[in-house]
Amino acid sequence: MERMTGSYVLWLTLASCILTLASTEQQGECSAHLAAARVTYPCQNYTRLDDPSRSTENTERAKNCDKDLRGWFRFVGQGGVRMPDFCVPAYRCLTDAPLWLNGTHPVLGDGTVTRKACAHWSGNCCYWSTEVQVKACAGGYHVYRLNGSPACNLRFCTDPSTIQDRCEKACRPEEECTFVNGTWGCFCRQNLNSSDIHSWQPQLDCGAQEITVSVDRCQLEGLGFRDEVFAYLRDRNCSSSLHAGESDQMSVSSPAQAHVCGNILERNSTHAIYKNTLSLVNDVIIRDTKLSINFQCAYPLDMKVSLQTALRPIVSSVNISLGGQGEFTVRMALFRDQNYTQPHEGAAAVLSVESMLYVGAILERGDTSRFHLVMRNCYATPTEDRADPVKYFIIRNSCPNRRDSTIYVEENGVSSEGRFSVQMFMFAGNYDLVFLHCEVHLCDSISEQCQPSCPRSQVRSEAVVIDPALVLDLGPITRRGAPSLGVMNGAPGTAGFLVAWPVLLLPVFLTELF
Repeated sequence: MERMTGSYVLWLTLASCILTLASTEQQGECSAHLAAARVTYPCQNYTRLDDPSRSTENTERAKNCDKDLRGWFRFVGQGGVRMPDFCVPAYRCLTDAPLWLNGTHPVLGDGTVTRKACAHWSGNCCYWSTEVQVKACAGGYHVYRLNGSPACNLRFCTDPSTIQDRCEKACRPEEECTFVNGTWGCFCRQNLNSSDIHSWQPQLDCGAQEITVSVDRCQLEGLGFRDEVFAYLRDRNCSSSLHAGESDQMSVSSPAQAHVCGNILERNSTHAIYKNTLSLVNDVIIRDTKLSINFQCAYPLDMKVSLQTALRPIVSSVNISLGGQGEFTVRMALFRDQNYTQPHEGAAAVLSVESMLYVGAILERGDTSRFHLVMRNCYATPTEDRADPVKYFIIRNSCPNRRDSTIYVEENGVSSEGRFSVQMFMFAGNYDLVFLHCEVHLCDSISEQCQPSCPRSQVRSEAVVIDPALVLDLGPITRRGAPSLGVMNGAPGTAGFLVAWPVLLLPVFLTELF
C-alpha cells in the first residue's frame, strides 16, 4: 500500500509538471516539488549503487572514499543488497577503513530510522562514525540516506550474504526483482529518471526499409502512463497502443520513405535524414496533454539510399523470378557523380559533351548475399527501341569495350551492385538523343564464377543474344544546348556526333563496332 500511495502522489506531481513545461518559472517550481517528493518517498526515489567492489569479501587494496556520497541510495548487485551489521576488518571493500551499520535493519512498518555507521581503523571498530537513515521498503529491500563519509579513506560496504536470487528469470535493466502482492517477480524499478522529460529518448531502429521507434513499458510507467497508452507519429494513421501487462514495450513503425507517416526528408552532401515526432497520450489520466518526442534517422548516402530519397530519379526496374530461389528486383539509374549518390532527375538527363555519365544497377530484392549482379550487355541506341539496329556496345558479354578509353567498369559480378561510366556522346546521323539498355544476369556465387574474365586487348567478340525480359532501359539522354525534347522526341536532329571518336561515323558502321 505504501508503494502504491507513493507512486500515485509522485504521478500527480509529475503530471502537474508535464502540464506546465512551457513556463521557465513553472519548471523551477516543478523541480522543487519533485525534490520534495524524493525526500518524502525514498522507496521510490533513490540512486542505485551497483558496485561489487563494496563487498566485505573484497580484500584488494585501494584508497576509495565516499566523502561526496550524499542522498538516498539502494545497494544492488553481486556485492550485496544491504550494509553489513557487523564490524568489518580494515582494508576491505576497496578502501582503508570500511563503514558498517552499527545496529539492526528496520522492518516494514518501522518507518525511517536513524542508525550509526562506524568505520573500523587502528583496532577500533568505531574509530569514525556518522549518522545514516535507513528505511525498509515494500519490495523487500532497504534504502539508506547517506551524508558522505566522515573522513578519507572511508567507504560504505555491502554484505554479499544478503544476495537472494528470488526471481525465476533474470530481470531486464529497467526492472528489479521485487516482492509485490505476495510474490517475487520482475517489476519496473521505482527510481527510473523519468522526471527529466527533456532528455528522455525512446529506442530507435533505423532499418534499411523501415524505421521503428519503441518505448519501454517501465519508462512509460515512470512517466505516469500506466493503464493504457496511445502512441502515434505525425500522421496519426501510424499508431500503436499498449495496455497494462501486455508487453515490455510498444512500437510504432514507418517505411523509410519521405512523406509516409509524416516523415520529413532532409539531405546534405553525406546523409539522407528522416525526421518525425512520436506523441504519447494516456486517455485515462491526461486527456488534453500529450508528450511529444522528436526523433530522426540519418542514412549515409549510397546508391540505394540516394535512389530512395530522390524525387524523380531517371530509373528503370525489372522483376526476375528464379525457380526455387525466389523473386528478385533489379534497378538501374543514371548518376551525376562518381560516388553514385546524386541521381539524374526529371524527364531527361542533360549533359555537356565533356561530361561523364555514371550508370549504376542494384539488386534490391532477393538473396543479395548469395546472388551477384552481372551486367552482361549494355549498349546505347539513338531511339528508345532496344532492338534498334544502330547499337553502340559499352559492355558486351560482360566485358567493356576496349576501343573506347572513356569506359570504366567499376563493379560487375562481384556484389549485388554494378557500376560503369562513359563519356557523354551523341550518335552520328543527325540524332539528338541517346538511350541506354542493359541486360543483366543474376549469378549464383556458390555454384558459378560471377566475376567476368576479360582480356586486356580487344578481340572480336562472338555474336550477342539478348534476352529482352532481362533488359533495363534508361533515357533519354541529351547534350546541353540541344533542341528541347518536345521538338526532338527521338527523331533525327541536325548535328549528331559520337564524342568518343574523332570523326563522324555512319550508322551502318556503328552497327559493326566491337
